Amino acid sequence: MKKKLNLTLLTVIIFFLLQGCDMEGQFIYSAADVPPAKRPIDPQFAPRGFSPDSQKLYLEYLDADQKVKIGWMDLSTKQVSLFVPLDTPDSFASPSSSSDGKQLAIVIKAAASDFEKSQIGVLDLEKNVYRAITTSDSFKQFPSFSRDGKKIIYAQANRRRESGKTRFSRWDIYEVDVNTGIERRLTDFCFFAVSPPFYLEDGERFVFSGGPPFCNYPSRSNPDYKAYNKKYKGNDIFMCRVGEESPLEPLFQNGEDSSSAFLTRNGKIFFQSRTNEMDGIKGNYNFDIFEYENGVIRRLTNLKTYLWGFVVSPRGDLVAYSSDEKRNRKTKHWMMKVKEGTHSPLNIGDSRLFKVINVANQPRGENK
Repeated sequence: MKKKLNLTLLTVIIFFLLQGCDMEGQFIYSAADVPPAKRPIDPQFAPRGFSPDSQKLYLEYLDADQKVKIGWMDLSTKQVSLFVPLDTPDSFASPSSSSDGKQLAIVIKAAASDFEKSQIGVLDLEKNVYRAITTSDSFKQFPSFSRDGKKIIYAQANRRRESGKTRFSRWDIYEVDVNTGIERRLTDFCFFAVSPPFYLEDGERFVFSGGPPFCNYPSRSNPDYKAYNKKYKGNDIFMCRVGEESPLEPLFQNGEDSSSAFLTRNGKIFFQSRTNEMDGIKGNYNFDIFEYENGVIRRLTNLKTYLWGFVVSPRGDLVAYSSDEKRNRKTKHWMMKVKEGTHSPLNIGDSRLFKVINVANQPRGENK
């Protein structure tokens, strides 16, 4: 089988491949067995995360005009609410809740740059106002709060590609102080792609997926990403510590392709792995969801499908995932109850019934 690099999302990478579209997601590596992307006609959505009480599913929504909004679905009523920024053509992406549920870490994508530059921001859910936290000139994605709400960790691309389907590369992990806006680089490996990073409870260690590295591996003087791929075979989940330079080694290995780490409040790591070799199945690649805790790996699904991505509730009891069994990019969305092992369809509903929440920009310095 030819070894080709392909990206898939922890929340629908199809939108990442669309020119001018804002719905980038989390990535894993797999065979190139997915047809080329086509521009969508029907509205689509991508799960992004849960509220702390697991009553809301945060999402990105792509409407028929290919405009992206963020919002949530109330899982009890199925009502969908979408945020619309006032008096600006900028757009929001990548919503992620604070531990108290009062704020969302968001990406603010600048229309003036054709949405190819962005800032990390905070959306106050009580006041319906938002503000930018970062100021550096770059493309940023995937923010999430530290447990105490004082920092936001995120990914930043340091290269705009002029060819190929993937627009951004040379990703690394950064953090920003919510009050001061001081930005800090945490890794320096120039990954081709990454998944959202998450702080552990101490706010010092963090977990993410990324690969392959294009600089500083195995050494700054002699970088060789091919050696990395040969050694670790697509196992791209890492745990690092803020301010500490450590070797780039996976936290664990599970088969020949593991990534898309998602951290729960109690420290469990959910991830996905390719399962063809495990199940003795040839042909198109299948992916399944696993759980890692205290050195023990537990398989949670046997889907025999292609995963476009998943998100996990803070307690680790629910998983919303997107699958593509026919490999035709017509994804179906599901909710899994982890303990029971049950799966039910997740439908977004009629967009004409969506609730719109207008949010205003809060000038810098007015954060109280």
